[in-house]
Amino acid sequence: MICPKCGRVIPDGVPCPCGATLLSSNPAVNLIKTIGSSTKFLTATILYSVAVLFALLATFTMQNLMVELYYYGANTGVDPEVFYPMMSVMESSSVAASVVASIPSVLAVVGMWLFYASCRSTQTGNVSTTGLTICKVISYISLVLYCLVEFLLVILGIIFVIAAGASSNVSYYGASSLAAAMAVIVIVLLLVAAFVALFIALQVSVIRTINRIKASAITGVPDNRISRFLTGFLMVMGILGAFSGVVSLITSPLAGIGALAGAVTMILISLVLTEYRNKMTMLVYPPVQPVYGQNMPPYGNMPPQNNVPPQQPGGPNDGFPQQ
Repeated sequence: MICPKCGRVIPDGVPCPCGATLLSSNPAVNLIKTIGSSTKFLTATILYSVAVLFALLATFTMQNLMVELYYYGANTGVDPEVFYPMMSVMESSSVAASVVASIPSVLAVVGMWLFYASCRSTQTGNVSTTGLTICKVISYISLVLYCLVEFLLVILGIIFVIAAGASSNVSYYGASSLAAAMAVIVIVLLLVAAFVALFIALQVSVIRTINRIKASAITGVPDNRISRFLTGFLMVMGILGAFSGVVSLITSPLAGIGALAGAVTMILISLVLTEYRNKMTMLVYPPVQPVYGQNMPPYGNMPPQNNVPPQQPGGPNDGFPQQ
């Protein structure tokens, strides 16, 4: 096996001289446990927990906005019997919607902590895939929702294209402006559909990656197929999310801190997956070690050779009588 810390080739089940902790006798499982219990993954798990927590806290700070709306309604003379019940319904529905929308994120946090605890455990050399399964189910749900949104966008785009074609055949005042407006709407729908398609591809990559990691954890067979699209997309989204979080700190500190924590989480997960792919590649394609004979002297200390001219295979006469 290959040491996940220093990269040295060592016999299976033998501790490395560098002092790296051997968590499993299987090289692939040991690598999964080592990376899953690493400082990078632990930091990513903590930051994602912070991001989800601050996102929930930011939703409850919406009550300040509701209070301002109450004062606005009282000062403008709006009928209280109509305004206050409406505001009460809006407040309760917004909080309930935010809590329901945060359930997948909370489950993802639970899955990450379960996976870290399983990798950290030294009681067994195996890895529990319960945490990975939770994350995969959430990815499947997200994939279905993104596909539904993409389908609705395509339907809307088709409707607007048909409407734009019908309006172009009718001549009346303002028809050209209406056709131009519909064309703009179609372009916007296409851009949004392309953006949603990227997230569909992201969820597909996440599901494939989780399946391959689970297969290696269960069978012990190394698999280095980690999508570069996934690692690159997470890195780009993390960098963009960091800029967005800095801007959000001005308007809403809680939301800004949550956005920054989520952005750093994506960057760390991208780095963890890249490290996993590189080290798993060393297990799939181990470096070739030179083979030396037992009695072969070290290089540079070769014994002197006599300058003997080459002879025939059978000797000087090669079995023939001399002439």
